[in-house]
Amino acid sequence: MNETEIFKWDFVPHQHRGPQQQTGENDHIFSPQLHNGTFKSPGISTFMGAPYCPPDRNAIREMEAKIAFIGIPWDQGQMVRSGTSQGPHGIREASSQYFPYMFEYDVDLMHFYKPVDCGDVPIITGNNNRSHELIYQYITEILEGGAKVVFVGGDHSAPIPAARALSDFHKNGKIGYMHIDCHLDTAPDWGGVKNTNCSPVSRLLDLPNCDSANICHMGSRNALNPKDWCDFFSDTNACIIPMMEVVERGVEDCTHEIFRKAWDGTTGIYTSWDTDSLDAACMPGTTAPECFGIKSREAIQIAKVAGIYGADIFEVSELSPQFDVSMMSSKLACMMIFHYLGSRAKTLREKGLIASDF
Repeated sequence: MNETEIFKWDFVPHQHRGPQQQTGENDHIFSPQLHNGTFKSPGISTFMGAPYCPPDRNAIREMEAKIAFIGIPWDQGQMVRSGTSQGPHGIREASSQYFPYMFEYDVDLMHFYKPVDCGDVPIITGNNNRSHELIYQYITEILEGGAKVVFVGGDHSAPIPAARALSDFHKNGKIGYMHIDCHLDTAPDWGGVKNTNCSPVSRLLDLPNCDSANICHMGSRNALNPKDWCDFFSDTNACIIPMMEVVERGVEDCTHEIFRKAWDGTTGIYTSWDTDSLDAACMPGTTAPECFGIKSREAIQIAKVAGIYGADIFEVSELSPQFDVSMMSSKLACMMIFHYLGSRAKTLREKGLIASDF
């Protein structure tokens, strides 16, 4: 980056773009006064209409961003059907349908977090190792820039380099990992290949500062998990709450438990949320739609509890818009993020803290 180049956070509300653009400081949370037929014109497509910022620690710091969104259009680690490379585009498009004001928490996400969109990680087709290294570098730049990461994949192998970046960022501490998925993702390898969407949880044990006691899973169900995947939890004493237990105990109680365990004795955590954890009836646009999953109302409850605890990285993966119906999957994934951020803002405010204490 050129040393003379100054990056300033400047939000132009996407809901109010047009020939007579409204630019008032709080126009984005009210009904438009200069409606000209382009109420939801997306302009440059960014998440929530946030300003673009290069994935550069100095630029992020200068813009004082506390949240940085990033897309990982990656599906080369996919073992089911492809399509997750379109996930970042789908969720950006869905976010243009909403105001950044969350009345449930009375918070303007834009002015509370000063979020930025750092674009997509460039994927090198056919070179998985190089692509993973670029994911690692982008996540590292955001963390070093003082922002928390919100990223959308991409298949569920993307957490492998992302968790490594978080591990290195907390090299003097410990990290925890929260995994919500209908699959356990604990394969030591898949046909001899280590870095696939079947293996992000097992790869955590390759990190020097991630203890199995801080690895927590919720949502596994149906005949989707080989016995060796299940044995991982009994062998390592990691926490597992299958979907059957979620139904019996209630989603909020289970979510509180896994976040408490993930945070116990750690300095930061990674929340990884696979969209196939949700029931196919409300999440058809995912790579592995399955019945007997989390309902949309329960997903919002999970996001709300997640916001109470917070995370260094909040990831939503396996979104596949081409299999969606009426954008319902992309919009639900978008609301999972919105409610997480809204709940987190409310929690910080009630504690007398600000976004920098995220």
